[in-house]
Amino acid sequence: MIRRQRRDAFSRVNPTITLLIFLLNWACHPYSSTPKKSPTPVLPNLAKVVLGYYPAWKRADFSFNRIDYDCLTHIAHAFAMPDAKGNLILPPDYLYPELIEEAHRHGVKVIMSIGGWGNCEGFPGMAANLDSRTRFIIQALDFLKTYHYDGVDIDWEFVSNPVEQGSFVSLVKELGAALHAQNPPLVLTMAAPSNHFWGQWISFEEVVGFFDYIGCMTYDYHGEWSDHSGHNSPLYACGNDPCGSFNDSFLYCLSRSIPPDKLLLGLPFFGRSFDSSEFYQKFQESLDYGFAEVIDLRTAGWATLWDDCAQVPYLQKPDRSALLSYDDEKSIALKCRFVKEHQAAGVIIWEISQDFIGGDSVLLSAVGKEFAKPEKSIK
Repeated sequence: MIRRQRRDAFSRVNPTITLLIFLLNWACHPYSSTPKKSPTPVLPNLAKVVLGYYPAWKRADFSFNRIDYDCLTHIAHAFAMPDAKGNLILPPDYLYPELIEEAHRHGVKVIMSIGGWGNCEGFPGMAANLDSRTRFIIQALDFLKTYHYDGVDIDWEFVSNPVEQGSFVSLVKELGAALHAQNPPLVLTMAAPSNHFWGQWISFEEVVGFFDYIGCMTYDYHGEWSDHSGHNSPLYACGNDPCGSFNDSFLYCLSRSIPPDKLLLGLPFFGRSFDSSEFYQKFQESLDYGFAEVIDLRTAGWATLWDDCAQVPYLQKPDRSALLSYDDEKSIALKCRFVKEHQAAGVIIWEISQDFIGGDSVLLSAVGKEFAKPEKSIK
C-alpha cells in the first residue's frame, strides 16, 4: 500500500473549523500543480444510471481503452481505503489519469470507491470520532480535486454493531455535506447490503438524503457461506428459499425508505458453482467464475439450462456433479426491464472486466441496449 500524506494541524485546531476553512480554500483556489483537465464531455446516451466497478488490480489485463464507455454513466474506481486514523490509503498503481480522461471524454463520471471486501478494517476507527473523520474528508476532497474525480462511493463491508451504526451516520452526513458543497457538487454513493442481516445496522432512513444513489448488492445470495446451494442472483426466489432474490431486495430497500429514484440494483458479471447435483442441497465447495470463464465451461461441454422460476441460467457439469449459477444476456435484460418497470434509478455492476470476450463487453452491451434513450441505439 502507499499512503498520501498531508500536513495538518488537527491536534491544535478544532476539526470542524479546519474542515470549513479547507472547503472554502479548496473551492476558491485551484492547485497550480493539478493535471490538465479533461476535455468537455459529451452527454451519455443512457436513460438510466449504469455504475460499473473497475478494479484497480485488473488494469494490466483490462486497460482503460477496452472499456465500453457508451454503456456506462459512472465508473467506480475500486478500491481506496481509510486507515483508523483517517488517512486515505491507495493501493499501488491506483492512479490512472488515462482512465479519468477517457471516461470524461465520453461523459462518464469517475468516482473513487473506498472499502470493498477485505479493505474495511480502518472504517470503524476512522468513523468513530470527529478528528479522524475530518482528516479523512479533507484528504478525500484533496484527492478528488487533484485527480479530477467526480465523487466518492462508500463500500463498508459491513457495518455490524450499534456503535458502527452511529459512526456511519456521522460519516455519511459530514462527507455528503462536504461533497455537495462543491461547485459543481460531487457525487456520494454507497454499496449497500441486500437484506436485513447486515442492513439492520444501517440507518437508511436517516442518511438516504445525503446520498445521490444507493447501490444494492443484489448478488451473492448463495455461496460458500450459505448452508445450501442456490442461484447467485435470482430475479425471484423459488421454493420459499430464505436467502432472497433481486425482487426481495428491491422490496426491502423500499421498506427502508430508499426511494426508487435513488436506488441502483446490482448486476453480477460473475457466477458461482456448487458441487451438488441439484440446487437447494448441501454442498462442500463453491467457486466463483467471471462471465468469460463461464463461457469457457459452456464451450467445454457443460450443459446450458434455464430456471423458469428464478429467471436466470445455469450450467450443469457433464457428469452432473456440479452446477454453476450465473447471468447471461437474457437474464441481464430481464433485470434491466425490472429496473425500468419499477422506476428504479439504474444499476451497479460488479465488475466490468469480467464479460470481455473477443473484444466485446457482452453483458454490458446488453445493459446499454436496454437503457438506451429512445432516440439512440447501442451497437
